[in-house]
Amino acid sequence: MRRLSGYLMTLLVACGLSQASHASERVVSIDGALTEIVYALGAQDRLVAVDTTSRYPEAALDLPQVGYMRQLSAEGILALHPDLVIASDDAGPETVFAQLEEAGIRVRRITAEDSVAGVQARIIAVGETLNLTEEARRLAASVGERSQAALARIPEAHPDTLFLLGAGNRGLMAAGQKTGAQALLDMMGASNVFTHRGYKPVSAEGALQAAPQVVLVGHTGDDAGDQIERTLAMTPAASSGRIHHVDVGLVLGFGPRLPEVLELLIPLLYPTSGTVEVAGE
Repeated sequence: MRRLSGYLMTLLVACGLSQASHASERVVSIDGALTEIVYALGAQDRLVAVDTTSRYPEAALDLPQVGYMRQLSAEGILALHPDLVIASDDAGPETVFAQLEEAGIRVRRITAEDSVAGVQARIIAVGETLNLTEEARRLAASVGERSQAALARIPEAHPDTLFLLGAGNRGLMAAGQKTGAQALLDMMGASNVFTHRGYKPVSAEGALQAAPQVVLVGHTGDDAGDQIERTLAMTPAASSGRIHHVDVGLVLGFGPRLPEVLELLIPLLYPTSGTVEVAGE
């Protein structure tokens, strides 16, 4: 019994030291969704830097930035002396992560599909990496429950929808297949009016021919209000007043705010569905 008590005491001490060690880690988060998860898990005190896609919560904007997630440099990250770098599989170039690992920095690449289950998996992966597994499981369960409650209110109709990015001097870009926008539309049962892959410029003639019933417009550059009005002027969406401007960082983030995204967009796509109720309220 005395030996067993000693073993348990040693185990408890080791666990305590492990938790303290994780809590004192210097973490760099590369991907806006991952940064949101770190904050949602209450581990923001470990962050020493983020990438430029990490724009929520507002406090993340006060942290040093290591650049755009797909144009990273090892030197900039190494200068911050991190213990851990968390990044999505979209981040790069790959040589940067190889250099970080060679320098003895722990690197965790996280990949998950853009779906409710994928967001839950992303949350749990970040939680396990930060030694906050139980907290992550609770958060993932809450996100899943609220998201499914919102999706349950979607009627059978599949509105023809156009998702546009106002990309500054590149003009208006229509979202096609293999994009986050497509994943979002699929999740909500909406039909994308374009079948091309990725994002491509769209003209007034192209928009008219596509005849979207609903348009979601997100901005990644300067305001393109006049261009949007001209491009969409003759579409059914314009005639019925169903052109809606959305926050790209929110709706295409696929992070812990997914329930809020669905609660916002579903009534826009399906006005007869009414206001989406938040689970638990």
